[in-house]
Amino acid sequence: MGTLIVILSILFSVAATANEEERALIEWISPFDERIELQGDWEGSRYRYANATSLSTADEGASLTVKFQGSGAVIRFGQQKLPVYGGETHGRVVVYVDGEETARLVPREEALEVVVFRRPQSGDHTLRLVHQADRDLVGVRVEGIGIWGSATGEVSFSVHGQEHAHLVDTRVTVRRAGQVVRETIDRNWLSGQCRLAGLPQGSSYSVGVEAIGWQPWESEPFEVAAGRETKLPPVYLRRDSATNDSGVRTPRIGRPAIVRSGESFETRLLGYGGTVERVELRRQVGPATISRVVSSQDLPERAFYYDIESAIAIPKDTPPGLYDLIATVSNEWGVSTRKSPRSVHVVRDYPQDPVFMTFGHYDTWGQYQAEYLEGVAATANLLGVDAVLVSNAVNPAYISGALSVLNVPYLITFGNHQYAGHEKWYGHPIGLVDFGPNMAILNFGLAWHEDRSPVLAALESRRDVALKLINALEHNAPVDEILDAYEIAFIHDAHGPGTKVMQIGKTPTQRAGKANSESFRLIRFRENRVVSCTYAGDDQAPIPFSREGPALIRVSYDVPNDGSHNAIEATIVNELKEDFPDCRLTFVLVSGDYSVSEGQIESIIPSDDGRYAVVTVRVDVAKKAQQKVRVRRRTG
Repeated sequence: MGTLIVILSILFSVAATANEEERALIEWISPFDERIELQGDWEGSRYRYANATSLSTADEGASLTVKFQGSGAVIRFGQQKLPVYGGETHGRVVVYVDGEETARLVPREEALEVVVFRRPQSGDHTLRLVHQADRDLVGVRVEGIGIWGSATGEVSFSVHGQEHAHLVDTRVTVRRAGQVVRETIDRNWLSGQCRLAGLPQGSSYSVGVEAIGWQPWESEPFEVAAGRETKLPPVYLRRDSATNDSGVRTPRIGRPAIVRSGESFETRLLGYGGTVERVELRRQVGPATISRVVSSQDLPERAFYYDIESAIAIPKDTPPGLYDLIATVSNEWGVSTRKSPRSVHVVRDYPQDPVFMTFGHYDTWGQYQAEYLEGVAATANLLGVDAVLVSNAVNPAYISGALSVLNVPYLITFGNHQYAGHEKWYGHPIGLVDFGPNMAILNFGLAWHEDRSPVLAALESRRDVALKLINALEHNAPVDEILDAYEIAFIHDAHGPGTKVMQIGKTPTQRAGKANSESFRLIRFRENRVVSCTYAGDDQAPIPFSREGPALIRVSYDVPNDGSHNAIEATIVNELKEDFPDCRLTFVLVSGDYSVSEGQIESIIPSDDGRYAVVTVRVDVAKKAQQKVRVRRRTG
């Protein structure tokens, strides 16, 4: 049977290879296809920005019937609902083929794909699925029906990992002889099971598993046999070291130290009565490592039992950037390492008129949503913002992975859909971050009816700071007690009702909240006041960022930006109806001095080993335009 790929609501990606027989020999029928006959109460939904639209029911006896021609069939179930969102998709499914019962399935225990029918020869058949309650558990979600007419097999495995309670789903890629055969979002988070069906029989297969925030995994080569399931050993994903602190109380991701070269900050480490032997700042830009050993002075009067507090002095020659803090601690038990990734942001100068990106309520609960968030973070880098404010987040394990691509600091709050345990990554929901002596940002991840005494104490300690901002869950901070009393210039939120862009109180405080879950805002300040927070001159609109298709402002390179070239041309495409001044491009090239065709070079930073140069360029990008920037090594 020739290959037939029907992509309707289901966003499976099947890549072409050199030979038609190398493709997955499977046709996916959407549950919304006209060939599907429904009985009972069914409802279509794209569950919390899932990768595909599913058809669900909680109706006892509801059925789905499809007639097809083929030799096999697989059900693709939708992802089980998550406890943070409630609802149930925990019923049973009885499968009938040509009127004969062939299977009784409990989807919460299965992989998302379950083979329910296989015959030696292709023919005309009728497949019927019937939902049944499992005692008091109900509900099923169907993403598609796959059918095939040639000899195929499937591969299955389980996926578990560190921070297992936060691991939901993964991106799974099947390759044959290095060519992509199948790629999809997979894993039933309740059972950990994965299965990919409809694979042509043959050898030289491999499977790759990715979850943002975890290290990727790749299988050994295996064979697929016709009519059989190939079971791989269980997969265990380790966390990405860029997402977890190790023994550092402060600073940490989401609560960084922001300092100029030559200045100092304080750190608190887990030390059990020990001393700090060595402290290093280190960051990785592609293959280029940039680091500095910094001086550390213990502050014994502030130490207590578990912890050591130290003053860290930043050398004047420290290049700007977002660094990991790495400390070596010695005590009676020996020598150990403490690390806080991307927690120290070194700047050449504090911004006089800062630019912030804000967004929130993105529903980042799994892999597909984290891939979207990662794209927004890459856009923040391109637009050259000074910091990012995130409100009402969900799953910290995926979020910390997606936001690890940011080149600037961020603050984050968790709200009404939060995963329990987000404090492990981001600490207490109330905190204050100084961005130099003239700007302070209060992070407040609670409702405003909660105890506000820590907020008042924090703001009182920064009463004389010229520019004060709040990154909140809700916008309704007490006007007299907080907004006016401390002259708050700006408040960001992602869950409050009312007009999203408005001025509050006598200060006045500019509110700019989340308008939808497919956009962001750029907040521009001048002389400590907000001068712009909407898109293209509109009085409310944010900047659109669709979950489908390419970003409306994006960059590409004519050669790999990986340190192997001495000249690179970048092309920025801006399809938006707004100019973006001072965009930032980062190039990783072979060591040397460089010139630029457009814009201006912000910095040229050599790597520690002298092999690479990290070149950052600032350039203006006009609306509805393309901007090319070529960086070339100087000669002579």
